[in-house]
Amino acid sequence: MARLHALLLATILLATSADLGAQDQAESEGVQTAPTIPVRPLSVGDEDAETSAPSAANTVLDELVITATPSGDSLTATPISVSVTSELELRETNITDLEALSDRLPNAQLSLTPTNTFLFVRGLGTGAVRSAEQSVGFFVDSVFLGRPQVALFDFLDVEQIELLRGPQGAILGKNTVAGAVNVLTATATEEFEGYAEFLQGSDNQRRERGAISGPLTETLSARIAYTQIDEDGNLFNTTQNRLDLARPGKSGRAKLLWRPSYNQSYGISVQSARIRQTGDSFELSQASEETLTLYRQFDPETSTDITDRRTHTDHQDSGALVEGQDLIVNGDWEPELGRFRFIASHSSQDVAADFDLDISPAPFLTIPSLEAYEQRSVELRFDRYFDWGDISAGVYYFQSDLDLKVDIKVFEDGTGPFFAPLVDNGSGSGAGSAALVLLGELGNALAVTGDTPLSELLTLGSGASLHRLVQDQRTYSGFGSVRWFFAEDWTLRFDGRLTRETKRGDQSIVFEGPSGRALGEALGEEEYELQAQRSETDFSPRLSLLTQFTPAISSYLTIARGFKSGGFNNLAAVPERAEFDEERSLTYEAGVRLRTRYGINGELGVFHTKFDNLQVAALDGTEFFVGNAARAHTQGIELSARWEPARGVMIAADLGYLDAKYDDYRNAPARADSEEDSQDLSGRVLQRAPEFSGSLQLGFLTVLPVLNLPLALGTVAEGASHQFLNIDLDPIDSQPGYLRYNAFVALANPDGKLSLRLIGRNLTDEHIRREAADIAIVGAHSVGLYPPRSLAVELGYRF
Repeated sequence: MARLHALLLATILLATSADLGAQDQAESEGVQTAPTIPVRPLSVGDEDAETSAPSAANTVLDELVITATPSGDSLTATPISVSVTSELELRETNITDLEALSDRLPNAQLSLTPTNTFLFVRGLGTGAVRSAEQSVGFFVDSVFLGRPQVALFDFLDVEQIELLRGPQGAILGKNTVAGAVNVLTATATEEFEGYAEFLQGSDNQRRERGAISGPLTETLSARIAYTQIDEDGNLFNTTQNRLDLARPGKSGRAKLLWRPSYNQSYGISVQSARIRQTGDSFELSQASEETLTLYRQFDPETSTDITDRRTHTDHQDSGALVEGQDLIVNGDWEPELGRFRFIASHSSQDVAADFDLDISPAPFLTIPSLEAYEQRSVELRFDRYFDWGDISAGVYYFQSDLDLKVDIKVFEDGTGPFFAPLVDNGSGSGAGSAALVLLGELGNALAVTGDTPLSELLTLGSGASLHRLVQDQRTYSGFGSVRWFFAEDWTLRFDGRLTRETKRGDQSIVFEGPSGRALGEALGEEEYELQAQRSETDFSPRLSLLTQFTPAISSYLTIARGFKSGGFNNLAAVPERAEFDEERSLTYEAGVRLRTRYGINGELGVFHTKFDNLQVAALDGTEFFVGNAARAHTQGIELSARWEPARGVMIAADLGYLDAKYDDYRNAPARADSEEDSQDLSGRVLQRAPEFSGSLQLGFLTVLPVLNLPLALGTVAEGASHQFLNIDLDPIDSQPGYLRYNAFVALANPDGKLSLRLIGRNLTDEHIRREAADIAIVGAHSVGLYPPRSLAVELGYRF
């Protein structure tokens, strides 16, 4: 930590020296040195496209507002590391969801599936636990969403995306111990505006989206946005002879904004979304030769080659359907006394999924699930501003209800479809022994041997392990903030939140069918019914010191305490492991922000965080494990910089360094190929914590001679170093370091209203793993990959 502080101090001194030199030069030339930065990306498609090249005179840093903070702080007044991505940047390289944005952001690994979100910031995240919220909070227009799957699939009509790193409990509450993501959607406007965009791309991807906004009366404005996506999928299923992994969907949002007077405004937003995934998203990545020989009896093309964009799964009904609705109501009233605000929301999400659990062509294991989730929240807030600073105070209430059913089924269509193809000439010879290769512990539990006659194998029957969790959650909190301008260019800020959270869970496992109990035994499960309640009280404080060294250099120092509540593991094998405990963290963070007239601006931050009872989750081969590691730490550096060496040219870097390790974790889950029940991971790296991550960007904007048409070109290199994807740190389930490239070419008409954009993503077609898992019982491994190379052309019109 001392070395990190020394690096920060050196950077401040160098930046101060550079800034003073720049000011001296400017003064000698008679140039005004107003502190401004370029925040607009290289793009075309606006009315001022010809003048929208990054210019040091475009935007003042103080105008960049971080809307995830309820007080709407400017970037310079935000004492934490923040990455902000504008709507223009999202359009440039066809970033339509958080997963596609992830590699742009240093020290952030964000991915998603219809049933799980993997939000990891600075090496900290919850993982695949459907019964618990993530360690990285997800917000839309400052409203916390406990189930963000619908919102994550498409950035519908957004203004900017904000990633806040480090514990945000004092400001945002609700289990934001690692950070928070806020999606700011476009607001209704008092002037008519809108856009329509049509995209055609690889894998027959088709997307239409648009929005229209304007006044209905002198005081009432409205905005409507809609998007629809269709595609064929990019993973060929040789067993089913079809394309899998398409995610077609549609979503829409309507907003009303009423301003009855200059100091009052009220709004309502309604959104609905429906997304379907076709097929499985996993491929077989490793299996023994014996297992592959067995699988090839069902599909001769079965292999473990993850570079061929092929999968081999038999489950015809594999896929998922996600449907969600969100309602947000807010109000803002600012009399002489101060500013009163309220925000209330109601959200629901239903997920129906059914996947091939063994990721093979054999009709063996499936995992159907049904999830019904509903949440309500209300926040009331008061802000008062004084000559010496400001104060804020408020209360918050959150309620959620979850009904989650997850079944693990074996031989869902009976044992005939599984055993019959293994029989030679109908004699049954070798059928039992061949099946044992696949069945493993399940075969032992069923008392299947190499001599078991076919007649007995065909009468074993199907079975299931039925898991259910009905959970009720209530959260009450009070919060406050004091900001004191105690000296010129010096600000001291204290934020705190007191939270009381209660969870009630009704959880059970029931075995069903002739093979159900044997399946449970193979998974290490037992039948049980458990009613439990958890209550936790926490105070999350944050203390910050902000300084304006020069007009171009500001810095911050922050100490923050984080908290994430415990909960229930809906797939716990035994009742003793049904609950996991709360985690706590303490973060020290410092940063410096630089802005100059000469086209250079940036931010450098360092941090150190200690964790107690770190929550961890994984599928360890036979059990869905959720527990706590005793102690861990993360520390590192985050750098964001923009440079304009010439008008119309932009070079940018967003880079992160991370050192994230377990300090004490002696009872970690063992690797699937180990004969031990646990392993000691003390001193080892955390999952999804690459040492280096981030992106480099290069852009160029000009106007074509004679034709007078604005032209923009840009490329982005993004990647990360090696990282483990599972808690057991099995090298098989890891992602080597990678670098992938995205690029765009955009052309607009002279007034910038009509634009044509050619977009390429993952141009070198890298095979990058989104997630990896041990396959229960059979001793194999599988992976899910990020999308392959894609090309798309988009026609847009804005008015």
